[in-house]
Amino acid sequence: MKVIIIEDEFHPREMLVRKLTDNHPDIEIVAVCENTETGLVKILQMHPDLIFLDIQMPEHNGIWLSEQISELSCDSFQCPGIIFTTAYTDSEYLLKAFKLAAIDYLVKPVGVEALAKAIEKFKNKRDPHSSAQNLVRVMRDEQLLNFKNYSGVLMLKEDEILFIKADGNYSVITIYNGETEDIFERLGEIEKRMPLKTFMRAGKSLIINRKYIRKINVKKSTVQLATDKVAIEVDVPENVVKELKNSFS
Repeated sequence: MKVIIIEDEFHPREMLVRKLTDNHPDIEIVAVCENTETGLVKILQMHPDLIFLDIQMPEHNGIWLSEQISELSCDSFQCPGIIFTTAYTDSEYLLKAFKLAAIDYLVKPVGVEALAKAIEKFKNKRDPHSSAQNLVRVMRDEQLLNFKNYSGVLMLKEDEILFIKADGNYSVITIYNGETEDIFERLGEIEKRMPLKTFMRAGKSLIINRKYIRKINVKKSTVQLATDKVAIEVDVPENVVKELKNSFS
């Protein structure tokens, strides 16, 4: 069985190589990659049966790679099975997506027993190569949006996002209950994948969820965004306030 490991951190990468080599003689590690871009090239070249994929990666994360290989699936290229590795377990929707898509994931540092169980589960699947397509399908069905955060990946439904504000080279998401999450992405990058029917750019430094607009104050140039949990007033440019007032009128 041909395997590719895609992991940007040296020690977890070397530990996984050693545990696979020492305990699974039927596995051939055909490539070890430090980022998803190199990983994608090697997947297309080597046609592995299985990949071990870190979720949090530089530039593009593991979910991005899943989307790429899912879209490439055709008669001449069959998606490999995926076992994700992650350093955290507190992302509710991420784990939900994995379970719904029947995708395996391992929490780092990866234990020998957990690794063996994941590999055995992969071997016993009726269609072990469908994990990438399944993840993409589940994310679309659940309307899940993913963002790079400190732990790795934050996944949220559209209705959970109140607004997103620029903070230098990063951004801050305020969710429906008023809590905030730091995101390691520029606002412009985030805007490209936000659904236009739900979200709008309100000036250079703000994206707001149209569904939660409750009050528009032309004099103060503010908009109140409110859920059943919280109401927050945000500053917006004067021209945006007027545009919103006219659209709601």
